[in-house]
Amino acid sequence: MTSEPSSELSSELKNMISLLKSQLGYGEQGGGYTKYGDWYGKTVEFDSDYSAQPWCDMLLSWAAHRLGYDKWFGQFAYTPNHAQWFVDHDAWGDTPEVGAVVFYDWSGSGTVDGIDHVGMVVAVDGGTIRTIEGNVDGGHVREKTREQTYVVGYGYPEKVKLAMDASAKTSPTSLTGTASVTLAAAETPLTATTSAGLAGVLLPVLLAVLVLAALLGTVRHSVRRPRAERPTAG
Repeated sequence: MTSEPSSELSSELKNMISLLKSQLGYGEQGGGYTKYGDWYGKTVEFDSDYSAQPWCDMLLSWAAHRLGYDKWFGQFAYTPNHAQWFVDHDAWGDTPEVGAVVFYDWSGSGTVDGIDHVGMVVAVDGGTIRTIEGNVDGGHVREKTREQTYVVGYGYPEKVKLAMDASAKTSPTSLTGTASVTLAAAETPLTATTSAGLAGVLLPVLLAVLVLAALLGTVRHSVRRPRAERPTAG
């Protein structure tokens, strides 16, 4: 029985698959140039020209960026780094799912370090998967049907998204609260001496609150795209 995109698949992954399908047939231009590599070198990594580099993972990165899914899909040219990113986000496994990112090692080592190609699963049929992959069949975007012999594992971007969404809901967005000082004998009239003593207590407290507020104001959350060591042959 074939499993294809269903109503249970998130709208984001449906959009991703739809965009990738719109790229079917795209091929390398002269010298191996692709728009995906050109985009990657101008948007993600700025220290090298990626326009004619192996681009299987840059196709996926390009599509995720176009849809605004960078943070939970990842932006990579080097496929082992992308796989390790899913491992680090506890979103890695060996079960094929529609919308999963599939990682291959054509040498059959079965290790993350040996991964050299990547695609996106669009259907599962028993022991075979149907995928959309870049840089195949002479440098094109194609839909492929493959056995799982050379599959190292699967990354689940939707699992990363759900974890990030849950974290955003539970993380404090602001610091609220009040500080108060209680005087032991409130009825005692304040004199010059007691006023000076009170100032000595309040000033350090106020300064500490101001410093804490200034520090919190500089905190910001970001997702750093891990640097690609090199594009992989896929």
